[in-house]
This record gives sequence, C-alpha cells and structure tokens, in this order.
Amino acid sequence: MKKRVSFILVWLALAGGVHGAETVNKVDWPGFLSRLDMKWDRLPDKWESSVFMGNGLLGGNLFLTEDGKTLLCDIGRTDVVLKSGSIKNRIPIGSLALKTSGELAGGDFRLDLWNAEVTGKIKTAKGEIGIRSFTHTDQMVQVIELRPSSTEACSFEWVPGLAANPRSIYRKELIPADEVNPQPKMSAEGDTHFAEQALVTGGGHVTAWKEMVGKDSSRVVLVTVGYSVESLDAAKREAVSALAKASGDGLNRLVATHREWWNRFWPASFLSIPDTRLESFYWIQLYKLASGTRADHPMLDLMGPWFRTTPWPRIWWNLNMQLTYWPQLVANHLDLGESFMTALDTHRKELAENAAPDSRDSYAIGRASSYDLSSKAGAELGNLPWALHNYYLQYRFCMDDTMLRDRLFSLLKGCMNYYLNMLEEGADGYLHIPRGLSPEYPDQPNPNPDCNYDLSLLRWGCMTLLDACERLKIDDPLIPKWRQTLEKLRPYPVDENGLMVSASVPFAVSHRHYSHLFMIYPLYTMSLEQPENYALVVKSLDHWMGMKKQLQGYSFTGAASISALMGRGDEALRYLDLLIAGERKFIHPNTMYTESGPVIETPLSAAKSLQDMILTSWGNKIRVFPGVPAAWNDITFDRLRTEGAFLVSAVRKDSRVCFIRIESLAGEPCRLVTDMADPKGAGVTVKNVGENDYELDLKKGQSVILTPGGAATDLTIAPVDSRKDRENYYGLH
Repeated sequence: MKKRVSFILVWLALAGGVHGAETVNKVDWPGFLSRLDMKWDRLPDKWESSVFMGNGLLGGNLFLTEDGKTLLCDIGRTDVVLKSGSIKNRIPIGSLALKTSGELAGGDFRLDLWNAEVTGKIKTAKGEIGIRSFTHTDQMVQVIELRPSSTEACSFEWVPGLAANPRSIYRKELIPADEVNPQPKMSAEGDTHFAEQALVTGGGHVTAWKEMVGKDSSRVVLVTVGYSVESLDAAKREAVSALAKASGDGLNRLVATHREWWNRFWPASFLSIPDTRLESFYWIQLYKLASGTRADHPMLDLMGPWFRTTPWPRIWWNLNMQLTYWPQLVANHLDLGESFMTALDTHRKELAENAAPDSRDSYAIGRASSYDLSSKAGAELGNLPWALHNYYLQYRFCMDDTMLRDRLFSLLKGCMNYYLNMLEEGADGYLHIPRGLSPEYPDQPNPNPDCNYDLSLLRWGCMTLLDACERLKIDDPLIPKWRQTLEKLRPYPVDENGLMVSASVPFAVSHRHYSHLFMIYPLYTMSLEQPENYALVVKSLDHWMGMKKQLQGYSFTGAASISALMGRGDEALRYLDLLIAGERKFIHPNTMYTESGPVIETPLSAAKSLQDMILTSWGNKIRVFPGVPAAWNDITFDRLRTEGAFLVSAVRKDSRVCFIRIESLAGEPCRLVTDMADPKGAGVTVKNVGENDYELDLKKGQSVILTPGGAATDLTIAPVDSRKDRENYYGLH
C-alpha cells in the first residue's frame, strides 16, 4: 500500500495536466553562473578587455596602461558632464594606478557573476597581490581589497582624467580658452585623499579614497566620487559622506549587502540554451545592464559608467537608446527600464522646446542630447516616437493602466502632433509627410518626404493612441484625426527590391540601419500572416543584408530578430554568430562594443535577439520557441515576461515542447502560439482558434501548465548541458 501511495504522489508531482502540479526549479544559481563567468588568464590590456563593475551610477574597470607597466582601476560616474557651447558632454573622472615594488609579471581575474565581484591575483617580480573588487550595489563606493605577499609592497596613485570635451580630444582639436578647466587639486585630510576638479561652468567633481586595514594583512581601499553643479564644496561633502557610510559599515557588511542585492537579482528569470558561448553572452548582458543603470539613477548612455575616449559622450536618439532598453522586458527586470521613462517624464518642458517654434502642442527631440533631453528637433522626425515605443513596451509588459493614462498618453499625443501638424494631402488623395530623414542613410535629399521610418512610426502612434482611448475610455477630440490619418496615410514605398528608404530614395547602397523596415520590426505593424507581406519581408531583409560593406553590429541583431519573427531560426543564429564570433570581431573580449567609441546598445540588443528566438508576444499573442535553430534540441526558460503581463516558462527536449507554464499577472486575454500537439492544462479551457493558435481563459493571478494532451511529464526547470569547451568563454585567454 505504501508503494502505491508513493507512486501516486510522484505521478502527481510530474503530471502537467493535474490541478495543483507545479514546476520544480532546480537551478543551482552559483553553479550555473560560474560556467558563464568571464575569466582572464592574463591581465586585461585595454578598455576593450577590461574587467567592469558598476551600480548604475558609479563604475570601475581594471586594465593596464598602454605600456603594460601599471594596472589601473578606472573610476567613472555617469552623470558628470561638462558644458561645451550649448551641449553637455560626459567627461572622464580618472584612475587609481596600482604602484608595485616589483615589475608586473602577469596575473589572472575572474568576474563572479553571482556575486558581481572580481577576484584574482597580480604577479610581480617580487611577489603576488591577491585582489577582490566590486562597485557596491547601493552605496557610492568602489571597494578594492588587496592581499600582498610579504615580499611585495604596493600603493595607489591618482591619475586624473582630462576635464575637457571628449569629442574635441578624440578629434585632436584645440580646446577653446573659455572651456579650459583648472588642474585638479590634490590634498589629504587625515587618512582620506582628495582629487578636486573644479569646472569653469560651475561646480565640479571630487574623488575621495581612503584605506582600511583588513584581516590577514589585507588592505581595503574605498573610492567614491562626489559631484555637484552648484559648488565644489557640495561635491566634496557628498564624497566624504559616502566614505563615512562605507567605512562605518566595514568590509564584511559591504560584501554582504552587495551580494544580497545581486543574489536577488538573478533568479527573476532563467534561460538556458545548448550554445554555451551565446548563453554566457546573454547573461553577461544582464549583468552589464544592471551594472549600468538602475531605476533611481540616470538613463544609460552609450558607455555607462565605464568611460573611454569617445566621439559619442552624449545620448543618441536615432537608435542607440532604443536598442539599449529592450532586454530588461522579457528578462523580467522592468525596474531597469524605469530610468529611461523617468527621463522622458521629467523633461517634458525640454521636449516641447525641442519642437518649438515649428510645431504647436508637440514634443520632439534631435539626434543627440545630454541627460536634460534638450536637443532641437532636426531632420530626423522619428527619434522621439521610437523612444515612446520603448515606453509603450514597458507599459505592455506590466499593464499598469495608471502608467498609460498619467504618464505615457499625453507624451505620445504630443509626439504624434509633431507629425500631424505637418501632414499635407496630395493630388493622389493620400496624406504625405513633406519632410524627414531616414537615420544616417547616405546621399538622401534633405528634406526627404515620406520616409518609411516616419510612415511606420506615425501609423503605429495613431493606432496606439486609438487603442489607449478605447482601453481608458477617453473621448479625445483628436480621435477623428488619428482615424483619418490611418485611412489616408500614404502606403509604404516599395520597389523591385522591397521596402524603400522613402518615396524617392530606393535602398540601393549598403547601410547599417534598418529604419526602413520598422513596420516589420520592432513595431510589428505589417502582418506576416498575409502571404504578400511575408514575401515582401523576405525580399527586403535579404536585399538589405546582401549589401555587406557598411553593416555594423546592430545590423546583425536586427536581422536576427526579423529572421526569428519569420521562423528562420538557423538564419537568426547565423546573424548572431556573425556578430559575436565573425571575422570582423564586432564584440570585444569583455563583450563591449565600439564604433570609434563605446556604443553599448549593440550587445544589449543581441540579448533581445536571443529572446526573440525563444519567446515573443507581439500582436496580442504569446509565441513560444518561434525562431529556434534546428540544432537547439534542448532549451529551458523560466518566468520570462511577455506583453499582457504574463510570466512564461517552458522546456523543450529532443526538439519537442514538454510543457509550457503561463501565469497571468493582469488578467489580459491570453492567446498562445505553439507547435505543442493538443496543449491541455487543468482548470483552464484551451480553445483551438487556428493552426497552432489557442485561446486560454486565464484569470488574473491564475497559472496553468500545458502539456501535450494534458499528459504527465517532468516539470523540472534546470540548465541544459553545457559545452565544456565554451564555458567561461569571455574575458581574456
């Protein structure tokens, strides 16, 4: 009898179709992430191979000087800017240079993802120095613990960054006399050292560091940066306060509170694939995103808190910001997107001034701005609409109607006004956009009417406003205008090669942007369920990618996502492989990416492309495994988020979907697209409404586990087997 009872209990635990059965998470997080850690078998030789750490505002990264004789801990702070003319640019802070008694002779590092800290050793001609370092997750302090051998003495020396316009430095231009800042002032007060950098535009930044004695002859160095636009004294007070807080807590508490945050961060979602190199790349991007931005810190610019010489020391709005803020959605880390939305919320005055005097009751933004979003609208009209598409996605993934009503709706309405105020009706009876510019496409006329970039964003914006009015029961006076625009707006310009740049400009030369394809991705407003559209998409994508000369990293992420959308999983993987391991070596050893200077969006958008292969949710449908390569027989994911505020988990083994778990957080209509045969689950009606298309009557707070025919199956969530030769792939070997 006991054996029979035990058998029944085991069967109930495994049965996906039995009410009350639940998934079993067996992810050993420290063990899983350890196979993905970045490792350096030698000291990182430059920024592109550096070890990086951050908390969304302060950052540190370790790498050698150009001569290879000194190890630097470069310190960055995201919001430190210098006004040059009418523009504010990011500027470097400086580095702590490790001075050793013996010449450097090598070393190794490991970035422990689970704890977000670096460990390793530095070898010199006279001994070794053990090292551990991290940027504390919620205190403004970089922690560096050193454990020198008895034969090695070491110390730190501050190397200040140049407080000048980085674009001028990059271009080797002379700094105007009225922009030359005073030399930094070095001083010490007791055991605290200061580097004070006054700025001619007002205020300045102060780096402060002090040393504490640790256990076993270890030395703990705490570094912080204070910043104020008002006064240098205020910046210094901020730095002193941060050091007092950190030193008062002590090393053990700093370590514990830092690890606590990161150990909570990781399990919010899970994804494991048989391509261990790409799996590692994905998880490092989540580490990078959480290190580069937080809800209560500035939005993530092109380099985050890891400064490098660059011609791009601002925020770029015609692609970079939008791609940066994609992967947090599916990864179930919506809080990381809040910094982006907060910037748009709090700078409406500047957005209105950007549009004036050309347009009334409107919002707009130019190509580049500082954190204040002040940038007069130029020829590129779609920058703010695209940014607000990101905002709308953030709403769709949480379904917080207060966000839609009180924050997004008026922003999107004003943004669309910028387009609507310039529309002209032509002799053909269509409404036309009389000016515009497709981002960075060469040799196009300026103005360039009826760009597909603008036509697709205007269509999306009007459709979204109408949907919002219906949902929120808003009787807006512009509803007839939005409907008329959708009815009469000029169709997308097309030629024999597919979608054009604009009505007068074919896509005829190699170009990195996919702005002319926005109706396909990321807007999803061109339905691929119509055969003529599918053929057009295939033609347009193949034509774009067939001209290779000017393609850059994000060209391949865009192509991967579009390929996944079409179910071409092998093609999607091929494009990602070209990005991360192709001959052009777009991705650096530490997964950073540069085009002249750092541009953080490309590797982050590659993480989104991987998500697009595994789970998408456009068109009010959840699509599980929509663009999986044929070679990926086994895939596991857990608590990935979709539009409609659903949490989805699934396991695929031997190329068959074993189970899908869906949890509704908001009670939205649930439509599922899956190739699972006859999906059934306990307590929920599953209605077949088309080929591989199902409706589920899932209520708010309810979850269901679907299995083929409702049969019993193993409900374990665990990593897939790794390729040992691809473990710890990134770093420097």
